[in-house]
Amino acid sequence: MAIPGEVMQAIGQAYQFVFIGALEASIRPFENKFNVHTNPEKTSFKGRSGKIYSFDFNGEYNHPWMHSEVFGECKGYSKGKNLLDEFRCFIAKAYVTSIDYERHRQDLFWFVTNVPFACSEGSGIRSYDFVSSSLQNAKGEGVKEIMGEGHVDDAVVRSLVERLGVFILTDSFLKNTDISYKVMPGESLWVILKKLHGGHSPSAFRSIAGHVASRNGLPSPDRITSGRRIRLPWLGIKKRVGNEIPAEF
Repeated sequence: MAIPGEVMQAIGQAYQFVFIGALEASIRPFENKFNVHTNPEKTSFKGRSGKIYSFDFNGEYNHPWMHSEVFGECKGYSKGKNLLDEFRCFIAKAYVTSIDYERHRQDLFWFVTNVPFACSEGSGIRSYDFVSSSLQNAKGEGVKEIMGEGHVDDAVVRSLVERLGVFILTDSFLKNTDISYKVMPGESLWVILKKLHGGHSPSAFRSIAGHVASRNGLPSPDRITSGRRIRLPWLGIKKRVGNEIPAEF
């Protein structure tokens, strides 16, 4: 039986894979390359206090007139109580990465969650005033650890505002869209579906696997080639009472 910490970790990782897959399926120029679990060296940086901070994923955005890396953070929750503070920390990460690491001066920074937050601020969370205020009037320890006591460069803030993305991909949306997934060595449809559903395969696995195989032109659900990109459905995370999966996460 999984302990609560392991369950929470599996759910968090599942949302990361699902968020990234939904972005890849709907934003054609974007392809993810690395994630914090398997390639932490590609997603981690040193804050101004000396403490290491990380993004959840690092990909590429290749458009005919624009090429940049994408650094993203994924927040899969049932409630958005602390999301605004977490978004402020994300802004601090994006700012320090942009100004202290020259190769990332023009990169994109995407914050992805499944629950609405900052309802009173609305789209203003991507405004110059909000971003500048979050950096200069840091109240949380997380922001201070990343920012240190350094000066906030107004020109960098204005550039960062243009490169920030906020994506609210609700569970309802995710259940009704495609999830794009690149098959890793040794993975089967069983393994992939469990990964996307927090460690538990959907109850209708056989029929789902047959549908996925047919839609993606696979010879059978049991034969899948490493490196191939497939599209799958997502049925949501089952929230169970007891020690297996917490009722709220």
